[in-house]
Amino acid sequence: MMKIALLHYHLNRGGVTQVIANHLRALNRVTSPGANLQVALLFGGRCDGWSDRLTSELDRLTLTMYPMAELDYDNVGGARGDLNQKLLATFREAGFPPEETVVHIHNHSLGKNKAVPGAMNRLAREGYSCLMQIHDFAEDFRPDNYHRIGSSEGATGSNESAGFLYPQASQIHYAVLNSRDHSILLDAGVDLSRLHVLPNAVAEFDTLPPHDEARARVAERFGISSRERFILYPVRGIRRKNLGEALLWSALAKGRNCFGLTLPPLNPVEQPSYARWKECANDNGLRWMFEMGGVKGLDYMDNLAAADFILTTSVAEGFGLVFLEAWLANCHLVGRDLPEITNDFLTMGMRFPGLNPEFWIPVELLDQRVARGEMADSFRSVLRSYRLPEPDSLDQEMDGLFANDRLDFARCGISTQRQVINKVASESAFRNVVLAANPWFDHALTSTFADSELIGKNAEIVSRQYSLTQCGRRLTAIYDKVVSSDRDDKLKPLSNRNRILGHFLSLTRFHPLRIET
Repeated sequence: MMKIALLHYHLNRGGVTQVIANHLRALNRVTSPGANLQVALLFGGRCDGWSDRLTSELDRLTLTMYPMAELDYDNVGGARGDLNQKLLATFREAGFPPEETVVHIHNHSLGKNKAVPGAMNRLAREGYSCLMQIHDFAEDFRPDNYHRIGSSEGATGSNESAGFLYPQASQIHYAVLNSRDHSILLDAGVDLSRLHVLPNAVAEFDTLPPHDEARARVAERFGISSRERFILYPVRGIRRKNLGEALLWSALAKGRNCFGLTLPPLNPVEQPSYARWKECANDNGLRWMFEMGGVKGLDYMDNLAAADFILTTSVAEGFGLVFLEAWLANCHLVGRDLPEITNDFLTMGMRFPGLNPEFWIPVELLDQRVARGEMADSFRSVLRSYRLPEPDSLDQEMDGLFANDRLDFARCGISTQRQVINKVASESAFRNVVLAANPWFDHALTSTFADSELIGKNAEIVSRQYSLTQCGRRLTAIYDKVVSSDRDDKLKPLSNRNRILGHFLSLTRFHPLRIET
């Protein structure tokens, strides 16, 4: 009988922890009564985001938790033992033999623990079938992670790390969140038969309170009048969430509007940028509420239920949960489109009329020399951080970004973004020129809201295509393929390993805000 071993660095609050919890719920839904599927959950020991109640809900699974300090981040804890031996010993003691076990590891290649890739290679050579699920890439503007993992045992340096990080064998399969990442790994050399798209499950909001009740609580706590439109950005304020553009929305929006952000960043690296955007909002008198879901804020469900619109201005997502959850919260979604993420949802039949992939700023309003210099310097800095040379075509590529005498706001350097916000907030003529360059903006907050059927149609697709049951069916189908794979004790590298890095480190998808210090 098949057994499942789930591995992650920790079970603290975060996206991957929630994915693991939903995978367990999904497996429980599709497992036959009495089947008693055995699941081992191995993690680094930290578990602040884990609900003990979940274990009691899993009546069709036998879940055993294995805290293992060797699995945690390299910078957490003191001296630790041999991860290879600890994993093999744990599997033996738990009765998880290679021929019956699927090892489902999350983010093995992210660079958080240098021992993990080698341990996965060792398990595969011992005959264990492995499903490597990638949520995030070290190649995606995480140079410190990339170099850390490149110096791992088994790799000869960063240029060789991809072969070690992405081993190929008949018993090693890969799972990704979307068709974009599927294309990246396929292009890099992963065999199509061992590459699977496994989108996240989206749970229904069973405890969403009535809108009027939630608005009353928001009014009491934050002073947001019922006569105002409440536009919520339900995220942590980290750099890739593009808070400058969120502030630009409030500077441009006509009528009575109040904008809100739910949570501050936890990572100290992110906090200076967040503090500067809060200061920018205050300096310009923008109607913004920060940390509405923080210690002194409201429950997440109250914030969602109170909102008239959900806003997203993020420039990079792994899965893009907000594009699905907004509709389940009975809200319209407005802001920045990410076609490399939303194309999968469009294929399912969803529509996003309130989104646009660019926010144009006419170059006549900018100091083009400064704006161009900021972007070029930032991109050169990223290339240096990955120890890569500057491409000969950089100047020509830069010309393309300024085509049609306009520049996407998200590609502006941080100082240019602040100057634009300051002028939009203080100069009506400047504001009108920006609005004229983005005619979709007013429609997003008017005609979108008038389409009362859109929410129901999109919500129905989300409930049908991304439910826990559908996730469980996808997951068990993948597990069946993985566990029945042939075994090969000789692992091979990717044939085109450098294409992963090449995909992410292109000027066409670069935004200076991601490396703001």
